Amino acid sequence: MARSRERIVVLGGGAGGLELVCALSEKSGLDVTLVDVCGTHIWKPRLHEFAAGTVSSTLSEMSFYLLAAKRGFRFEQGCVTTIDRKAQTVRLAPVTSHDGAIEGPGRSIPYDRLVIALGGVTPDFGTEGVKEYAIRLDRKEDAEIFRDRFVASLLKARETGEPARISIIGSGATGTELAAHLRMAERGFITEAVLSRDQRLLDILILEAAPEIMPGASSELRRAVLERLGTLDIATRSGAKIAGIEAEAVLAEDGERWPTDIAVWAAGLVGNPCLKDLCDFEMDKKQRIVVDPCLKVPNDERIYVMGDAASFRPSPDSDPLPPTAQCASQQAAYLAKAIPEAVAGGRPGQFEFNDQGRLLSFASGGSVGSINLFRSKQDLLVRGQFATAAYHSIQRRHQWAVLGYLLGTVAIFADAISPTKGPALKLHG
Repeated sequence: MARSRERIVVLGGGAGGLELVCALSEKSGLDVTLVDVCGTHIWKPRLHEFAAGTVSSTLSEMSFYLLAAKRGFRFEQGCVTTIDRKAQTVRLAPVTSHDGAIEGPGRSIPYDRLVIALGGVTPDFGTEGVKEYAIRLDRKEDAEIFRDRFVASLLKARETGEPARISIIGSGATGTELAAHLRMAERGFITEAVLSRDQRLLDILILEAAPEIMPGASSELRRAVLERLGTLDIATRSGAKIAGIEAEAVLAEDGERWPTDIAVWAAGLVGNPCLKDLCDFEMDKKQRIVVDPCLKVPNDERIYVMGDAASFRPSPDSDPLPPTAQCASQQAAYLAKAIPEAVAGGRPGQFEFNDQGRLLSFASGGSVGSINLFRSKQDLLVRGQFATAAYHSIQRRHQWAVLGYLLGTVAIFADAISPTKGPALKLHG
């Protein structure tokens, strides 16, 4: 007997992947399944806030199992090992409990159409000592490890009178925003005794290998960012090519050495290492899967790739789009329309990216960014309340997309009364 519904499987429940399954589950004629190695969804753009302790993960962490029951899709937890294009199945590794006492079986998930949204990771570029001594904010567990070390370091600084030293390698959004939120978190450790001694608890240094911080940003935005970082007493150093990380120092290629208690490696993003082993996909130099203008892999009409896992060129002579949540969200919206149209026998148009700009939250240092209005060729520099309002609008849209209007409004209220004062979600980029 013929199946009545098309089986859509989405691998990866990040911001874009989860938005996609929630949208597809509302379409008739589709049987939607989400696969993720974790049982909960967390918004990766907020990891720097969790790491700094300026917001609790409970405000943004949601169970995939409960979301699936609420929104009408199916959830399968497990690590994807292979994709069999001929059999149209995805193989999942067994799921083992932390103590190893119980093992859930491995499974094969059949699909009619597959979407790969397995995200990206921070590469170490072969730099010596990164794996051993630096923290990369790729997962919630990374943020928790950082927070524990950060708290211990500030408590030690308060007792010894020697400030804790944090070096952040990489001056993109993650590095600069983390630095600002750490300065905000420092307030919670300042006592009357610290004030009376005029004691410094925290030294923060941002190191960037490029000639200027925030490479790729406009000169206006770069100046605004430097101004905010200066206001927060956060030091920056450009042209700092890192040769290695030690237990208590960051080393430059030219021999300079920066004593460090905690090193954070925030130098770029590449595709998830598992992507290259899934199937016979074409990969780019950043370990992302090459896709055509409709986000499909060139050798299979039934497989799509989106977000940080996709290498998409807006035109043949352009560079692939950078891996940002802004891009993933737009691709989710495109596929939410394109997949049902393709299932119905139509020919969807190509994906077009609308660059909306960049916004950054510096916690107590305010918000700043550049936005693109009406697809113009020039960005508009924004600050203050307008920038903060833009943050809030993006956050609201995401929460409503994932939770629906009622629960999304409840989540928005929870954010509004939380202790954090900075915008909760940056503008996808």
